[in-house]
Amino acid sequence: MATNLKNLFKGKESKQEEMKEAKSLKSGMISKKQYVQGEKGEKGEKASTKSLMKTASKIKSGKETPMAYAKER
Repeated sequence: MATNLKNLFKGKESKQEEMKEAKSLKSGMISKKQYVQGEKGEKGEKASTKSLMKTASKIKSGKETPMAYAKER
């Protein structure tokens, strides 16, 4: 299933949008690489690729839930 990254990563930085991004990653709709690419494409995102990949790995592995991710953002 192909997901349009522009529809998923809109740059609003709202809790709802962050939850949607994390759930898509967790469910396998997007890859970790697509997650990093989408986050980097959002205006104002200054995190390094390495830290974004680390976050993506935590979400994908279940060490961090989508809800916890959305709250910290």
